[in-house]
Amino acid sequence: MAWPVMDYTEDDVDKLLRDNERELNRLAAAAAELQLITGKGESRSGLTTAVVNADGMLQSVDFSPRVLRLDIRALAEEVVQAVRQAQEDQGRQAQELLAVPPSQVVGLEEIQRQFAEFQDMFGAETAERNDRLRRLRERDPRDG
Repeated sequence: MAWPVMDYTEDDVDKLLRDNERELNRLAAAAAELQLITGKGESRSGLTTAVVNADGMLQSVDFSPRVLRLDIRALAEEVVQAVRQAQEDQGRQAQELLAVPPSQVVGLEEIQRQFAEFQDMFGAETAERNDRLRRLRERDPRDG
C-alpha cells in the first residue's frame, strides 16, 4: 500500500492523537466486554443446546430427554452441531462488539507490515521537513 505524501500541521497531529486515544479507550472497554460474551447454540434437531465462554470453550451442554432414542453417533453429531453453533454465535457477538466488518479483518503480519511502512514514510517525511526548515533558517538572515 502506497501512503500519500504527508501534509500535516500540529493541529492535524493533535487531532490524530485524540482520535487514537478515543479509539484505544473504546477498544479497552470492548476488551473487557469481550470477556463477558457467551455463545449459545442448538443442534439442527433442537435436541441439544450448548454454551461456550468468551474463549470459545464449552461451558455446558443440555439434552432433551428425547436424545435417549439416538444412537451414540447421532448423539455425538448433535453435540458437535450445538457446540459449533455456540462458537459461531460467540464469534459473531465479538465481531459486532468490536464493529469490525469481516472484509476489514486484517492479520497481525499485515498490520505490522503497514505500520513499518507508515513509520518509514513518516520518518522520511519528517526528515525532509526538518531539512527544509534547516535550509530556510540558513537562508534567512533574521534568524542568525
